[in-house]
Amino acid sequence: MPQLLPRLLSTYSTYLLKALLLVLPLAGRAQGYAEGISLSYERLPLHLKTLDKPAFHADVYRASAIVPVAQAADSSHSFLAGASLEMLRFAGNRPGFGVGTVYGISPILGYRQRLSERLELTALALPALNSDLREVHAASITLGGVVRAAYRTSPRRAYRLTVGYRQQFYGPQYVLLLGLDWRLGTRWRAFGDLPTSFTLSYAVAPRTNIGFNLIGINTAYRLQAADQYVQYQQGHYGLFADHYLNARWALRATAAYAVTRRIEVYARDQQWHATIDYIGLGKAPTPTSPGIEKGMAFRISLGYRVPTK
Repeated sequence: MPQLLPRLLSTYSTYLLKALLLVLPLAGRAQGYAEGISLSYERLPLHLKTLDKPAFHADVYRASAIVPVAQAADSSHSFLAGASLEMLRFAGNRPGFGVGTVYGISPILGYRQRLSERLELTALALPALNSDLREVHAASITLGGVVRAAYRTSPRRAYRLTVGYRQQFYGPQYVLLLGLDWRLGTRWRAFGDLPTSFTLSYAVAPRTNIGFNLIGINTAYRLQAADQYVQYQQGHYGLFADHYLNARWALRATAAYAVTRRIEVYARDQQWHATIDYIGLGKAPTPTSPGIEKGMAFRISLGYRVPTK
């Protein structure tokens, strides 16, 4: 089954790209944006927390897209559909850490409703298949969903609140995100959904931006070996530069440092009582693999950006 993923990625991403270009309405520039399509590659230099600290690395490939379907003529509401695909591959000398390649496949279904000129609600269902794909069955599939409220206080500022729940192999995860979309001046803007994402951007030229960003992730993948899972939790603080290739497509390069990095293997019954975003509640699970040192991360991404209104 792993050999099917590249063909699935190519076929599905091509379809969603064509659909997105057909159905997304044109919008003027604003202080923030949503990425209707995102393609990225990330390189993680890694060292085990053992006496000799052997070096290895991880390559992370991601593709995601979400499009409005059955949209109202006045754009007041629409159904949403899309998918997120991921491949995480470890390579190099890593004694005690036997993970090779894991995959994440997540269809996205949702509904968006604009209640007024200032308030908009969005609900998303987020089932996921996170696994090494060596033995796929019902236990490999997790369910989840989020609801988001966005409120614009002025043409320059908006706030968001996102709440949700996701099944994870490390225990139930409750989602609570506080979002901001703020134009600070003609060149500065700040936006994101803390504690998962945040961007402070400065426009050095009409098509070029530099700045600081935060990217967080906390997920897990089921492993066939001994019925285990690997948790993948990171918090990257970095500097970026991006350039618009045209009015919608932007290329970004990021160099970051992982202030939080937990990439460890656990037995199936080793779980948190619950997790709120990145904070575990109860007794911490005990890993079966050595820990991994904090360190650098390098990322390049291409995104189709839809300016927020």
